[in-house]
Amino acid sequence: MVAQNGYAGEPVVGTPNSVFMPGTDREREAVRRQLQRILTSAVFLNSKRYAAVLKYIVDQTLEGAGDRLKERTIGIEVFQRAPDYDTSTDHAVRSAVAEVRKRLAQYYQQAPRDEIRIEVQPGSYMPQFRRAEELLPFTAPGATRIPERFERAESSPYAGRPRSRLRLGWLIAAGLLVTVAATGAWWIQRVHNTFDSFWDPILSSRSPILLCIGNVEGGRRSPDVIPVLSPTLTLSDFHNSPSETVNVYDAFTLAKFAGLIQGSGRRFQFASQSDATFTDLQNGPTILVGLLNNNWTERLVSKLRFYVEQPTPDQVSLRDRNNPQNHDWAIDYATPYLDVTRDYALVLRMVDPKTEQQVVVAAGITVFGTTAAANFLTSRREIKKLAAVAPHGWENKNMEIVLSTDVIRGRSGPANVVATQFW
Repeated sequence: MVAQNGYAGEPVVGTPNSVFMPGTDREREAVRRQLQRILTSAVFLNSKRYAAVLKYIVDQTLEGAGDRLKERTIGIEVFQRAPDYDTSTDHAVRSAVAEVRKRLAQYYQQAPRDEIRIEVQPGSYMPQFRRAEELLPFTAPGATRIPERFERAESSPYAGRPRSRLRLGWLIAAGLLVTVAATGAWWIQRVHNTFDSFWDPILSSRSPILLCIGNVEGGRRSPDVIPVLSPTLTLSDFHNSPSETVNVYDAFTLAKFAGLIQGSGRRFQFASQSDATFTDLQNGPTILVGLLNNNWTERLVSKLRFYVEQPTPDQVSLRDRNNPQNHDWAIDYATPYLDVTRDYALVLRMVDPKTEQQVVVAAGITVFGTTAAANFLTSRREIKKLAAVAPHGWENKNMEIVLSTDVIRGRSGPANVVATQFW
């Protein structure tokens, strides 16, 4: 499929409106031409500050340095800040990028649909590029397009006569049919693209994706403390040490994510929560598997709306800061595992404020919940449930989702969405 992008002879090949990373000279030149259109538009023409930011982040990304775009780097390179300036008090970069994001949205409200889209996702400084949309045979939901033959009928000199009123009735009916068809097609497209929209921020990265699995050692030490193995440790003790032991269900979950990433042609690397360092998480997107056994997950969710609470070694629950009276999402680890009938899990997709990288989390209170969360995230059929509860524009938002799953004799069923937070 070839979508023209506003100038003849330089098509960008691929699925319309999908995220792509320019990999050829022709694609990079196409993006640069689009950038020039935007910078010379009324939205950016008289705003040198915001134009400079947009040009810098796009140029850096096209040169292969997009993954290294950080607030401090932009402050130094664009705003001439000192290398050690305080980003916590100087918000120049964040404010400028937010304004760039808003102005890009204004530009594309009026721009032809056959232009490449340049977007900056919330919480990120690396721009995304989307291929041009194809012109659809109908207008957007909520609008009606009047067929030519009805337009001619309405302008007939016989308007106002019974026959004209009949034609007007047909016109209204046709308009309603077009609206219904457009709305239906829009909803089908929304549901169909839920999977790709969720994963685009992760899979569009050029850095290897870190797959970080919880282990038995998880929860026993701070993630900032790197374990030191004794040189006298026997091979048997090493094999059975808490840092080297993972739950088989978590391993299955990790394999699902690895298969998804490999199928998309992206690179990935493995690490246990004991081996992963803060630097590793800064180098690119991360997928975290596990809750109580993964310190990196606990660090991330501790400040969010939905968080984990463990008042006793056996009592574990997911809590809602907006509804502290809710104690329903709880598990008692003293229960015989074949008697467990329900589990709960957290799913996250967000920009980690510490690393400024995208993170996806699949974390059940037990392994049953983790398994259900992984199935939810890797199945195009299951993840359609997200489209039913997500707000408009969710594709560009951080999200935290609470899932429940029925458990029958040690096997989890499909996940159900019970609570969400988007920001």
